[in-house]
Amino acid sequence: MNTQPGPDGLLEGVIIGLEQEVLPFVSSEKACATVAMMQSILQAVRQMVPVYETYLIDEHNSMTATLRSTAAALHDVTGDEADRIRERAGGLGQLADLPAPIDRAALIDAHTRLGRALEASILDLDPIQRAGGGSAAAADQALATIRAHLAPRVARDVEVMSVSAGMIGRG
Repeated sequence: MNTQPGPDGLLEGVIIGLEQEVLPFVSSEKACATVAMMQSILQAVRQMVPVYETYLIDEHNSMTATLRSTAAALHDVTGDEADRIRERAGGLGQLADLPAPIDRAALIDAHTRLGRALEASILDLDPIQRAGGGSAAAADQALATIRAHLAPRVARDVEVMSVSAGMIGRG
């Protein structure tokens, strides 16, 4: 692995190269905007690289707890959807917390499977909520548990991915 420069230095070099060696020769506004967007994306990657695996580990450990809490909120609810949520909590929700550092491929695989389990649980909660009654209140609580897990993740992603005045888009 190349350590000098490291990934951050390589990305910084590309950003500087685009600024000094490409932009001076670009004549169209659209191409200038594209180069600026590329620079913003590269800067976002620079900011994400140092925290990426740590965030995945934190989210993995939080997702397993969220699956267990979601199932616990449905303890008196019957039906196929509630059973599927409890099944996920009994399987993926029982995964041990991951320590840092961990093999990147194993981390990404576990994070992806847990994320898909939360997505499927959200879909299963909808019919329970629509059914009304006491089950709907339990499903509302279960959905609030999932949302409580997801909201900080979204905020953190926005924080890490924002570059200076924000992402540059096309008009």
